[in-house]
Amino acid sequence: MLHNIWIAKDTGECLFHRKYGSIDHDENLITSFLSAIEIFAQNVDEGCDHLQTTRYKFIYTTSDKTVTVACVDNTDDDCIIRDELQKIQSEFHKRFADELKEWRGRVEHFSQMSDYVDARLEKYSTPVANLVSSKLELNPQIISRDVGKKFSSQQQKVISLLKYKGSATLNDIVKLMKLNEEDAQQATNDLLYKNIIRQVPIS
Repeated sequence: MLHNIWIAKDTGECLFHRKYGSIDHDENLITSFLSAIEIFAQNVDEGCDHLQTTRYKFIYTTSDKTVTVACVDNTDDDCIIRDELQKIQSEFHKRFADELKEWRGRVEHFSQMSDYVDARLEKYSTPVANLVSSKLELNPQIISRDVGKKFSSQQQKVISLLKYKGSATLNDIVKLMKLNEEDAQQATNDLLYKNIIRQVPIS
């Protein structure tokens, strides 16, 4: 699950922040710390692509003027989230290139990014617990070759069940595919993030 996203100047000042989960800290303190980690990593190596704690991962993408960071659960897929961050960072630079060149400390107009960011990240900010109130089905927009991509064994079990039954609840997946609840939740979340499956309300 996605908890926060920050876009910061390479010098640490927070330009944009959206909170989706339960982590609530001063954004300038967070971005200053994360930017300092990135600068240090660039001096000793090729930079930092993520920082991991016991429960969370802070996933980075950088440009010549900004650092964009997402805080997600440490079981989430780095590549999927980083790809979204790169798109968001590119759009941010496209919209605010002039402001970034001569930034004078004001951040209010950067909030115009909120709708774009929310639209891209909404599916990553849904707690796993919400899955119990919905059924899952294969995304009809996904063609057969997409379902043939390489997936983990747990993800393959979820796909196989949905191909056979048409739709299923998370509880069905746990019982019928003999997965423990944690593995079923993780496989389901990953497939939702990749748009291979989708949620539908239980009628």
